[in-house]
Amino acid sequence: MPEPFTVDESRAAWDAGARAWDDAVASGKDYYRLIVHGPALLTACHPVQGLNVLDLGCGQGYFSRELARRGARAAGVDFSSKLIELAERYEKDAPLGIHYHCMDAADVDKVWPPGYFSMITACLSLQDMADPGAVLRAAFQVVRRGGRMLFSLPHPLMVTPHHVWLRDEQSGKTGPLQIDRYFETGPAVCHWTMDRLLYHWDTPFWRRTIDEWSQMTAAAGFLIRRLHEPRPTPEQVQETPELQDCLWLPNFLIFDMVKPG
Repeated sequence: MPEPFTVDESRAAWDAGARAWDDAVASGKDYYRLIVHGPALLTACHPVQGLNVLDLGCGQGYFSRELARRGARAAGVDFSSKLIELAERYEKDAPLGIHYHCMDAADVDKVWPPGYFSMITACLSLQDMADPGAVLRAAFQVVRRGGRMLFSLPHPLMVTPHHVWLRDEQSGKTGPLQIDRYFETGPAVCHWTMDRLLYHWDTPFWRRTIDEWSQMTAAAGFLIRRLHEPRPTPEQVQETPELQDCLWLPNFLIFDMVKPG
């Protein structure tokens, strides 16, 4: 069983991958984010006009910018100084009024007063944090009563220790997908080795079941409003065939939660 990872280990991994990550998002190579789970999370957040919104694990600012373009007063936090530098560069080139902070998301309640934000978001980032339970508890403190927190994850079914697609040389993934050991959770390593990336690197993350994520959100005090399993349309898959697997199986999971008020 791998040892739990630390904030510093995760920070160093994302600092190392920052340039390749930014290239993947900015160039459109991260089509899952740009077509599937990113727009789905944004739709689930609607409306954000005029709201104070905090984006946790904002990276190079992709989702923070999407929120700001729709009228949110957005702030973003990330522990990677390299990613925050990139986010601030985008803000300087095309100002949207976003304030970025290089810090551990578990410390947001030390920076902002209780109930300051109407909404908290985390776009595919909580699983990469050393202590997501602490992050959720801190988020609970800084969101107002009746306010919402929404976060997306790689679907727990799709990050099991045994996860093998049947493939052929011509068409890549052809199904079916072999999945096993769903309940074997804990710290793991994501190997970013896709050919479309500028270079390859590794990042630590947590494997958890849906039940474990649910328990963690309840322990923080949130109530789940609903869960979303986003998928592309057939037309989107026709345009971007690499998304075919998202029509077959749920690649992502969105938690939509509220702070009781």
